Amino acid sequence: MDIAETRATALSADGDLAQFGYKQQLHRSIGSYTSFALAFSMISVTTTVFTLFADPFQAIGGIAIWLWLPVGAGVLLITLVYGHLAARLPVTGYAYQWASRIVSPHFGWFTGWNAMLCTLVGSAGIAVSLASVFAPDVWASPTHWDVAFLAVIAIVVAVIINMLSIKAAGMVNNTGATLELFGTLGFTVILGIGLFFFHHIQGPHVLIQHGSANGSGIGFDTIGVALLLPIWTLAGWEGSADLAEETNDPRRVAPRAMLRAVVISGVAAFFIYAVFAMAISGSIAHTVNGTQNPMVAIFSDHFGGFMSDLLQIVAFVAMLSCLLANITCATRTSFSLARDRMLPFSRIWSYVNPKTATPVYTIVAVGVFAIIINLLSGGFVNNVLSVVNVALYLTYGSTCVAVLIAVGRKSIPEAPAGYFSLGRWLVPVTVICLAFCIAVIVFMIGPASSHAVLEYAVGFEVAGLIWYFAAVRRRLARGEAGPALAAREAAARATGD
Repeated sequence: MDIAETRATALSADGDLAQFGYKQQLHRSIGSYTSFALAFSMISVTTTVFTLFADPFQAIGGIAIWLWLPVGAGVLLITLVYGHLAARLPVTGYAYQWASRIVSPHFGWFTGWNAMLCTLVGSAGIAVSLASVFAPDVWASPTHWDVAFLAVIAIVVAVIINMLSIKAAGMVNNTGATLELFGTLGFTVILGIGLFFFHHIQGPHVLIQHGSANGSGIGFDTIGVALLLPIWTLAGWEGSADLAEETNDPRRVAPRAMLRAVVISGVAAFFIYAVFAMAISGSIAHTVNGTQNPMVAIFSDHFGGFMSDLLQIVAFVAMLSCLLANITCATRTSFSLARDRMLPFSRIWSYVNPKTATPVYTIVAVGVFAIIINLLSGGFVNNVLSVVNVALYLTYGSTCVAVLIAVGRKSIPEAPAGYFSLGRWLVPVTVICLAFCIAVIVFMIGPASSHAVLEYAVGFEVAGLIWYFAAVRRRLARGEAGPALAAREAAARATGD
C-alpha cells in the first residue's frame, strides 16, 4: 500500500469512527503486520512457556501437552466471534464498546470492568514473570525485593516507550515480535533436529508420560494447574481489536491479525513445548524442580552456555515486548471507559496529548498500578495475578452472552460487503464458546487450592459492582456516561454548540 492509499484508508477509517460518536484523537499508524505483531506479542508464547514450563510436569506429567488441543480449539472459536464483532464495531475499548452498543451500557460496564482488570493486573504479572526468569542472571540469590526492583525497571521502560507515541511502541514491538517469532522457533527447530542425535533424553515417550514430578496424583485440581499453561499462553490476542482507532482499515485488519496470531501462536506453542519436553536429559523431576529455568537448563545441557545465553536474550526481548504491548492495551481499554465517563476522574484519564496522540495520564496510571502490585507481598501478588485468567474468561463469556442477546434483538450492525463474517454460524459458535468459557472458569476456581483465587475474583467483581451502583448507574440514567454521551457530544460538535 503506497502513501496515498494509506492516507485514503485512514481518512475513511476516521469517518467510520465518527458514526460511533467519536472524533479522531489517536494517530492511525498501525498496519497489518503491526496489528499482528501486537497480538502475537500479547500472547507471547515465549513469556508463558518460559515462565510456566515446569507447572504441567509438576501437576500431571508430560501428557499435559495434549491439553493444548482443546484449549487451542476453544480460543480459536472465541477469536472467530471477536473477529465478527471487530469487523462491525471497530472502536477502541473492544468488549466494553461491543457489549454496550449491542446490549446496553449497563451490561457493557461489567464487561469493560473485567477487560480493564485483566490487562491492568496482567501488566504486573508479565513484569513479575520477566523479573523472576532473569533476576538469577543479575543476582546470585535474588530476593523478593530484587525481583520487584527488576520488574519496576521493566515497567518504567515500557511506560516511557508508550508515552512517546503509538508509532514508537509499534516499531519496538514489531522488532520484538519478529525476534520472538524467528528466534524462539529457530532455536526450537535446532533442538528438534538434535532429537535425532541426542542420547539419554525423554524422547516421544514424554508425550504420554503421566504422573506428577512432585508425586501427586492426577485429579481435578492437578488438571486445573496443568491447564494454566495453554490458557495463560493463548490470551491477549484481542489487543488488535482494542487498538482499532489507531489501525488503518481496522474492520479488515483486526480480525485477520487476531486469527493469524492465535493460529500461529497455538501451533508454535504446542511445537515448542513438545520439543523441549522430549529433549529433557535424565530425570524430569530434576529438570523441572531445579533452581535454573527448565528451558534454559535443557538447551544448555545440549548446546552449552553460549547458545543458552542467546536463547535467554530472545526470551528477554519477547517478554519486554509482551509487557509493552500489554500496557498499550491496558491504557486503551481504560481510555475508552474514561472517554465515556465510566471511571472516577474520567476527564483526566481520557486526556490525549495533542503532540504524541497518546493518553499520557492513563499510561502513567497503568504503570503506577503495575508497580504497586509488584511491590506488595508475594502471596498477595500471586493471588491477584491468578485472577487475570478469571477476569479474562469473564470478559470472553460476557461478550458471548452479549452476542446471543443481540442476535435475538437484531442489534448487531451489518459489516460492509467483503469483511469477516460468521454468518449463520454465529449463534452455534458463540454457544460453544460460552460453554468453553464456563468450563475454564470452573477449572480456575474449582480446585481447593484455588479458593483464594475465587475470593480475590469475587472481591474484584464486588468492587466493580460497588462503583456501578455508586456512580455508573446514575450517570447512565442521566445520560452523562456511555456511548450515548459520545453521540450527543458528536452532535454538539457538528452544530457548533
